[in-house]
Amino acid sequence: RTRIAMMVAATTTTGKEMSENNNNNNWVKNVASVQTEVPLKICWQLWQDRTRIPNWMPWIASVSYDEKDKTKTKWTLETEQFGQKLSFSWTAKDLEPIEYERIAWKSEDGLRNRGSVTFKQQGQGEKTTTKIEMAIEYEVPSILKPVGELVSPLVGSIIGKDLERFDEFAKKVEKQLMKNP
Repeated sequence: RTRIAMMVAATTTTGKEMSENNNNNNWVKNVASVQTEVPLKICWQLWQDRTRIPNWMPWIASVSYDEKDKTKTKWTLETEQFGQKLSFSWTAKDLEPIEYERIAWKSEDGLRNRGSVTFKQQGQGEKTTTKIEMAIEYEVPSILKPVGELVSPLVGSIIGKDLERFDEFAKKVEKQLMKNP
């Protein structure tokens, strides 16, 4: 059985973070988590291969690695929201990972965003589970600013469902690995 937890928080960056962004626009943060019975190492490996992410995040149309720099990925997001078909893209730079604990990124161009996925093994023996928490911060795109207050709850709901899909996908991968060790 899987436990899903979701927390939606809207925050505005200030001070050091704001000067880092080089503008005065607001950033929004969403956080969601899932508790899964899939082992930590399998969860970690699935998230490490960014090209697999569209398997559990259907609004991410594609992710591809830069041929010259494997720490950079090109992302395309496609969705229909508020009666409009929307498409955004960006290049993300992976920040230094902490193996089996945290991956993080920051966009370098396109849709401005940054975030992390953290992993924590909980329990022992057959009762071991993995808690995965995703935090995404993003600048609301100008096309969505008129409905900006609706964006955070929508994104929060989406990433919560994404983590549910990740749990299902990871369980299928684990089952396949057990069949073909």
